[in-house]
Amino acid sequence: MKNDADDVFLTEDQVDYLTGISRGCTESGQPRTKYSLQVDFLRAAGIPFIANARGKPIIARAAVEGSPAKAVEAPRKRWQPKVVGE
Repeated sequence: MKNDADDVFLTEDQVDYLTGISRGCTESGQPRTKYSLQVDFLRAAGIPFIANARGKPIIARAAVEGSPAKAVEAPRKRWQPKVVGE
């Protein structure tokens, strides 16, 4: 089932594919979750994300697709009178 969040954020399967991490592991006797491994990878790769309350990385689709932000026009300069004696 598709929801509106799928249009804005990557799905869990897409994050798994992007990071190449689909399950946790044990390092030095300490279990690491899939999410903590993905967070480490994303930080090292410089991909912007936020971690939700469960530690799951949430990635905006625009951050990966490189979609340009909406063009914002520079503010116009307002008319100002010239100061006498410049």
